[in-house]
Amino acid sequence: MKKLIFLPVIVLSLLILSFESQANVIVDDADSNAVSEPNVSFLSEVVPTGSGLVGDYELIVCGVTTDNGNSFNNPAPGIWTQHDNGICDDPNGNCFQGIWGRFTDNPASEDITCGWTIPTFVFGAGSFRYNEVDPIDPIIDVECDSGSGIGASVIATAPSVETVAGSQVARIYTARNFESLVTGDINDNDDETGIFESVAAVSSANVIVLGITQLVLVDGPTGELPINVGLDAEWRACTIALRMVPVVRNIPTMSEWGLIAFAAFVGIAGIWFLRRRQVAA
Repeated sequence: MKKLIFLPVIVLSLLILSFESQANVIVDDADSNAVSEPNVSFLSEVVPTGSGLVGDYELIVCGVTTDNGNSFNNPAPGIWTQHDNGICDDPNGNCFQGIWGRFTDNPASEDITCGWTIPTFVFGAGSFRYNEVDPIDPIIDVECDSGSGIGASVIATAPSVETVAGSQVARIYTARNFESLVTGDINDNDDETGIFESVAAVSSANVIVLGITQLVLVDGPTGELPINVGLDAEWRACTIALRMVPVVRNIPTMSEWGLIAFAAFVGIAGIWFLRRRQVAA
């Protein structure tokens, strides 16, 4: 009989576990754009958001190279939250990066216009589109760094941030160097692995924009992520951690607990009654 006491305990434990679920931030899409105009400078270009689901969180980045300083305007259309708008290491500001985010109710991809203040001949951009991002507090942390170097292996390092299990961590790099000065545009996207790359180059200037996003399964620091940005390069890199939707915990009400307890009691009573009849027989 005493062994039967454990039956309701096991039943209740299984019921409680069944009411819990854990969400992870997932990547719906990755996209990019690269534009080079060797003879005509320009002040705006578009970045595609990629397609996905209603309620997705979109993260976009735009990068340009100029010689006399620059800054980005707010993207349009829509209302965007700015996560970064800064220069690479050169104090004169030759390489610039802007990062913004927003929630969208449009499942289709949109072309978002990035604009800046000083004309350029090259533009690079990319985007990640996420599902299961917390609609109230989507960003856990944003940290950025910049630098430059001389040599064949200049390393750009995205800084470490503190994050939580189930979050998505994006590393965004924008750079210019003296190794990829080949006329043309390059786009490379893979939403399954969470990567986009955009390279725009003319004979005298280039801009490289790279994005890497990864699902984090444990709490704590993400660690730095260095990449090689080429020969005689300057760069800017940011790490952005996106918060998952809150964990759903549907705790039964008192009336539900009463029904559970009653069912457990009836089950024990029935087994006890059957055992007594077997003993009497």
